[in-house]
Amino acid sequence: MITPIIQLSTNIMSDLLNAANKQGISADGFDFDLLSYETYFKGTVDEEWQYLRGNNLLENTTEIEIRSNLFSLRQEYQIRIREFKPHPYLNLYFSIATDKYKSKAVAIIDPKSTIPLKKGVQEWIKEAIVKRELRHGLMIGIFDVNLDLEINRLLLKIQKEGPLKEPYRLPIAECFPPVQPINDKVLLHYKELSNTNSLIQGVQPGDLILEYIFPKHGRDGRACDGNHIQVPEPSVKYAKYILIDEKTITSDEDSGSIRFYAGVSGYVQRHKGIFTISQELQIESASFKKTGSIEAGIDKEISLKIKKKISNEDSIGSGVNIDVQKLDVSGTVGGNAKIQACKLNIGAQTHKKSQINVTEVANIHLHRGNLKAKEANIDILEAGKIEAEIVRIKTMAGGEIIANKVYIDTLHSNAKITALELIEIQNIEGEGNNLIINPDAIESYHEKIASLEIDIRDKTSRLQEQSKEFSAKQLSFKEKNSRIKQFQKRVLEAQKNGTEPAKGDIVRLIQYKAEVNALKDFSGKLKEDELSLHTLCEELEKLYAADIHAVVTHNNIYNGHNRVLFIDPKTHQEYAISPKGKVTHIRLRQEGDEKKLLLES
Repeated sequence: MITPIIQLSTNIMSDLLNAANKQGISADGFDFDLLSYETYFKGTVDEEWQYLRGNNLLENTTEIEIRSNLFSLRQEYQIRIREFKPHPYLNLYFSIATDKYKSKAVAIIDPKSTIPLKKGVQEWIKEAIVKRELRHGLMIGIFDVNLDLEINRLLLKIQKEGPLKEPYRLPIAECFPPVQPINDKVLLHYKELSNTNSLIQGVQPGDLILEYIFPKHGRDGRACDGNHIQVPEPSVKYAKYILIDEKTITSDEDSGSIRFYAGVSGYVQRHKGIFTISQELQIESASFKKTGSIEAGIDKEISLKIKKKISNEDSIGSGVNIDVQKLDVSGTVGGNAKIQACKLNIGAQTHKKSQINVTEVANIHLHRGNLKAKEANIDILEAGKIEAEIVRIKTMAGGEIIANKVYIDTLHSNAKITALELIEIQNIEGEGNNLIINPDAIESYHEKIASLEIDIRDKTSRLQEQSKEFSAKQLSFKEKNSRIKQFQKRVLEAQKNGTEPAKGDIVRLIQYKAEVNALKDFSGKLKEDELSLHTLCEELEKLYAADIHAVVTHNNIYNGHNRVLFIDPKTHQEYAISPKGKVTHIRLRQEGDEKKLLLES
């Protein structure tokens, strides 16, 4: 039998252990009753401890002072230490968890707990939680002002849903958590503008490229055990390293950061510690090992020059992607390389498995790969493929061309050339070549046809509606015409008699003139639209007759072993010949309902 002990305590757990040691039994055999407690504080201007009346610290001081390291708190408890006896109704299994600063505390209630919905259960739970707080060294009263409300929520949940089925987190105390400082840092936004792992990141004017986050002081806190929580000073590492080229980068500052924006198109470069927007990049080679792909985008004003010093290695390695506005390559382009550019110069050769797309002009010394361009200028085409509007070749040996116009200085053997308007060859030295005029094979031709057909269909439909509207207006005008003449007659008679015409007659005449003018305008617009439709139809018919307007020109002698073929875009009928001798121009001529080849020398 343990004799109850009443004593004043500032550390209940320590006193329970002392009592257990004196009695020679486990501390778990002891329990205690809280008889009363008092809270004292000492502020920044207090020399002595001040007694806190009630539990509201903020009625006696401020949050700023509570967070200060000059503020102190302590509590004294009068307790009765006694033998542990289980509660007759409540069997509450729970633990207390806190954040690492002890600025917040929760009770985690095990669903095995027995919580009866009896009168007084709220006070039993509160008593159990307060005792556990004191055993953990947490202060009571001043930081757990919402404890009654949270216990009520728990009981309401049990009342509506039945016994707990999983651990329940019950907030029991919260003081003033610390606010951590913000260390200065640099955000490289330009690296996030592209999803690719490109060597350079292209930017447009106005793009947010960099941001310097200012350091910011935190706020000290106060733990639920009354102790002060100190936070460190913010670290400052990067302030002196953010230097920019003001000619290419602009900045905007607020209380939180300085944001830097691209002033021109290009790519972000840090040169000699200064951030700038550059528009020209020169490297020795592009490969997966050294650079990876370079995909800035053709909409950025970036010029890339690749000057390979070792001649037996590719300037652009196998599988590398290049996407820039201007590209100048002194060496070769490897297999499976993909190039996208507005303007392109390749001083050596392209691999047969390379893919090249150029929106403007491509200049290539020796081409073996696949090229799409607006205009292609090739020194040697050797088994490669080209699709373009205009193609100029100095020497062609095999390969394929699909273009609107094709110009070739010397043609060797086994080439396939398909054009919309013109094939012009200075000299043919080989055989087995196919020179084809086939508008149907040209993508831009199909696009023009489709666009014109849509325009004609839409304009025809509108004209039909407008014609009906015009006819209705004309009919209405004719019906009014006889009455208008009566109004005119009355106005003229009044003027002849020197009297004022009736106001109604004058108003009707004004309205009549306005209708006449509107009808004339409508008629004029109708004629303009009819003329526009007629022009579109003529343009479409001209496109349908593109094979008639095309020509194959050769300024030397045909050997009889090269084939010239014209294909009707409407009927797909073929007109072929293998000319021999001096034939300067070959055309397709319309003769009545038939078409025939015309050879001119």
